[in-house]
Amino acid sequence: MDCKKAERFLLRSYDTALEPEEKKRLQGHLEGCPSCRRKDREYREILGHLRPDFIPEPLPYFRERLLARIREKDKAAPALFGLKWAHRAVLFFLAVQILFGVGLLLTPREKTRELSRAERLFLQNENPLTETASLLNQQRAEDKNMMLIFASLDDRNGGRR
Repeated sequence: MDCKKAERFLLRSYDTALEPEEKKRLQGHLEGCPSCRRKDREYREILGHLRPDFIPEPLPYFRERLLARIREKDKAAPALFGLKWAHRAVLFFLAVQILFGVGLLLTPREKTRELSRAERLFLQNENPLTETASLLNQQRAEDKNMMLIFASLDDRNGGRR
């Protein structure tokens, strides 16, 4: 057995029990290899510091105090359950609001069309026929006809023709 394999067996022997055959092979290697014996002593010394021989006893009434704390936490569990769902509901609401806002930003806008002169006058609560009435009050018929023709050409939508 080589030293590397012996070291793996050595480390396994501290955690779990080795098979009898592995244990014999390890003992045989340790008898013939001084460096592995030194490693074994070092590992045992380290384990001795890590695993104390004295395990302290728990304080009096430790079990009763522990069980009382566990019961208190069990009583508070329903309140914590509701609190967890409240946090999730708030996060869900915020996510929905953000998605709604992004949707509003990404929807195409309807283009506004320009109002005709008659529509603008109507919205301003004025009579759209006031211009025409002044033209019709002219004296000569030719002037009236020419003024009506120019007035109709002035309108963009041709609503007066």
